[in-house]
Amino acid sequence: MRFAVFGDIHGNLFGLEAVLRDLRRHRPDAMIVTGDLVYKLPWGAEVIDLLRTLPHRAVLGNSELYLALWETPLWPADLWNLPLAHAVIAWERRRLGADRLAWLAALPEHVALSAGRVEDLLVVHGVPGNPFLPILGRPGEDRSPWVQTDARVQELLGDVDADVVVCGHTHTPLIRPVASRVRADITIVNPGSLSYGRGRAATVGQAGYALLDWSGRTGWQVSLHTVHYDPAPLHAALLALRGDYPVAAYIANRMRPTTAAAVEEPELDFVRFRWGDAPAWWEVRDDLPAWRSLRGDHVTTE
Repeated sequence: MRFAVFGDIHGNLFGLEAVLRDLRRHRPDAMIVTGDLVYKLPWGAEVIDLLRTLPHRAVLGNSELYLALWETPLWPADLWNLPLAHAVIAWERRRLGADRLAWLAALPEHVALSAGRVEDLLVVHGVPGNPFLPILGRPGEDRSPWVQTDARVQELLGDVDADVVVCGHTHTPLIRPVASRVRADITIVNPGSLSYGRGRAATVGQAGYALLDWSGRTGWQVSLHTVHYDPAPLHAALLALRGDYPVAAYIANRMRPTTAAAVEEPELDFVRFRWGDAPAWWEVRDDLPAWRSLRGDHVTTE
């Protein structure tokens, strides 16, 4: 059984199409998306429409929450005094429309699959139970200033009992063996990003995904893959949206080929949460009528 796992698309239709083309040669049995399908690049509607034509499972990311909860009782727009971010979210919500927004809001918080026992494979966006928190690299193994000790990762995993935990959120590829409170041999996998990378993965025109192969003889085998694609069409498409998409110039400057010159851009004030932040109501969300109304039958059950 072969699973292809990717995520943090953030509306980058070009990165998604590049990965889907590459996956044809690997012939996965299933595709799983680790969340953050939308927000930041302007083709969230096209990303959703393409994915909905394909057999896949997707989980809820923090970017989905930015859009789905905007101006609801749980996420009032005046929570941030960031006019440009308001304009970006309003623009994308108009493009997505009610049907796509409802589809995003109903995504599950996790996907659990079993090859031989319950939850052999657990897929989340951030950490189990919270799409706002990250799992990071081990100190000394990553040049990023953001790292985590084994003890912190064990705390974030809680009582998870899975062979493999796949996460996204950080845009950084990762394979990290670690123990949880109940298991001594969990493998954490982050496939990287289809939009833009961080740290060593911060290369324009690059998208990452993971293949997870399982057999009764070998158990899980994990491989990370990188797809390179021409960033010029993406850059040109972003420039064409200046005057329409509020941060088209900002994104274009950060996704431009080495031969392209930077253009004038507005000062950025995207909605952003520092890794480690979450809404104050998150832990009691399933008890809140507004959350249950938004999510319908997709509230978390233990």
